[in-house]
Amino acid sequence: MTNSGEYIRGFTNYIILSILSEFDSYGYEITKIIESVSKQNFQLTEATLYIALKKMKQNELINSYSSKNKKGMNRRYYQITPKGKEKLKLFRKDWVMIEATLSTLVSGSFKYNKEK
Repeated sequence: MTNSGEYIRGFTNYIILSILSEFDSYGYEITKIIESVSKQNFQLTEATLYIALKKMKQNELINSYSSKNKKGMNRRYYQITPKGKEKLKLFRKDWVMIEATLSTLVSGSFKYNKEK
């Protein structure tokens, strides 16, 4: 899919927060989860991912720590903070409306009476 990063750009932080609400993870794994769940339709560049992680860390939505993975390699893991959980909770309340509105607009199935 071309420009797949463009399609999810406005939702990148919420996608990452959703993943981190399930378990702590590291950057490469986060990108692999997104690719796997989207059946390879959505991909984040490394730059996009790490810019988002840096900004979310600055905004105290996530923390990071170093730990060894199962293979014994040091990794920088990210975890959601209480502030991040609250932001995700608020977004999820709005998500149903956002999803329905985008679907209606993009599909062209909306009704609008244009003034003459």
